[in-house]
Amino acid sequence: MGRSGPLWPLRGRIAAGWVTLMIIAGPAAPPGVEGCDGCGTVQGTVAVEQAAVRTEGPKHDLDVVVFLNRVDGEEPLSTSARAEMDQRGLVFIPHVLAIQQGTTVTFLNNDNDEHNVYFLDDRTGETLDIGTWGQGVAVDHTFDQAGTIITLCKLHLEMAAYIVVVNGPWFVQITLDPSSRRGEFAIENAPPGEYELTVWHKKLKQKGGPARITVRQGATVKVETVITKTKYAKASG
Repeated sequence: MGRSGPLWPLRGRIAAGWVTLMIIAGPAAPPGVEGCDGCGTVQGTVAVEQAAVRTEGPKHDLDVVVFLNRVDGEEPLSTSARAEMDQRGLVFIPHVLAIQQGTTVTFLNNDNDEHNVYFLDDRTGETLDIGTWGQGVAVDHTFDQAGTIITLCKLHLEMAAYIVVVNGPWFVQITLDPSSRRGEFAIENAPPGEYELTVWHKKLKQKGGPARITVRQGATVKVETVITKTKYAKASG
């Protein structure tokens, strides 16, 4: 997952029980992502079909990430954005975190218990343990490659969270309505061009796979998507 060597190499120093990592910031997000003149919007819905989802508790199944990948033109630059993931009540909070590649995530521990954080790449199976620490300590880590990262604690095996790292700035995280098991999304400021729209869910798959769409200048594209069990997802009809 990293640019070289082991998975996401770290650079840092440890002092007085606080781990400080020296992060070399990447380039800023592509110009025009905010207030993009002539850019378009992708709107739509996500619906669950032929599958049950857990609707209660801190590890519910209602989190969905929708993102665009360009299939023409230049790849977007990485970002120097920051985000946080906490550990409270033996739970990673948030349970699902969507970020753009290049984002630095601060991992906190606001529990009374000592915690560990290690990553499992859902695609390659690579792992990285970034350490074990107690209450009040925080560790920074930069995610420099796209993919789904399962975040775990070796001291509390029931803990798990998901970090969805996407290539570009065109993404949104939504929560499905627990009654209808549907949700609406809007991705704004997408430059005109060809994209693949992908819907991510921790258990379910996008029916028919990523949807090819065309964003036109100043226009809105509407897309209806379905997530379902893997055995039903291959059918596009």
